[in-house]
Amino acid sequence: MSKTFQACIRLLRPYQWIKNILLFTPLFFSARISLNLIITVSGALFCFCLTSSLGYILNDWMDRNRDKNHPVKCARPFCAGLITGMEALVLWGLIFILLIFCISLFTFPVGFLICLIAYFFLSVTYSLYLKHIVIFEIFVVAMGFVLRVMAGGAVANIVISDWLFMTVFFMSMLISVAKRKTELQILAKRASIHRESLKSYTLPYLTNLLWTLGGVTLVSYALYTVEKGNGLVYSLLPATYGVIRFFYLTDNARGGDPIRALFGDAQLLIVTLLFFTFLGLKIYL
Repeated sequence: MSKTFQACIRLLRPYQWIKNILLFTPLFFSARISLNLIITVSGALFCFCLTSSLGYILNDWMDRNRDKNHPVKCARPFCAGLITGMEALVLWGLIFILLIFCISLFTFPVGFLICLIAYFFLSVTYSLYLKHIVIFEIFVVAMGFVLRVMAGGAVANIVISDWLFMTVFFMSMLISVAKRKTELQILAKRASIHRESLKSYTLPYLTNLLWTLGGVTLVSYALYTVEKGNGLVYSLLPATYGVIRFFYLTDNARGGDPIRALFGDAQLLIVTLLFFTFLGLKIYL
């Protein structure tokens, strides 16, 4: 396998595609799972994976100079000189063509296509400008997660609970704030060089915001479980432990990437599996 091909794969960040599992959230909680819906939502999920990779390519190109000041991101393909701008442009074009082809294979509802286009537009504008607007940039990242859930509801023709919507939104805000806090902890005085918006944040402010969002997230989820009934409220136990454990990891500068935090910490992974196992049993048995 050539180094250029490996760099192209890394540029697409396939490990980040796990975030797109959020498209299955409405279907999972609806208890209406069927083979046809699984296939359709899987197709929608793959379209979001391709769209998110288009955003990652643009974002890495725009941040190639800033990322050199980050101890981890400096190893990204552009910073390491593993791929040129022209090669990345060709890759971007190929992924875009593949995305259009995948969309043509399915008869997706208009609502899903609107969410997909909105997510693409959000990714592009974030990379080009919005990431530099203090506080608002956190909202933009959170809306990316919310759009995934809305797209999942649209493609499966499922009405999303208001409380589930709020839970995903605040949880996404929490993850975004944790990332900013971790970057401040790791980079210290170099933080603003890597990310311009970080010069306006302080660790006490982000810490207070993190705990506030954690509380609001759990309250929103609690209200959702009460609305659904069937004993789902007891899933708050592993959910609360998971949130507190994530805060612990963030305080130790390990909360910058939720995917790496999840698979890099045994306790967080186990409690997450227990959480979804409990939900699955309560919803489908």
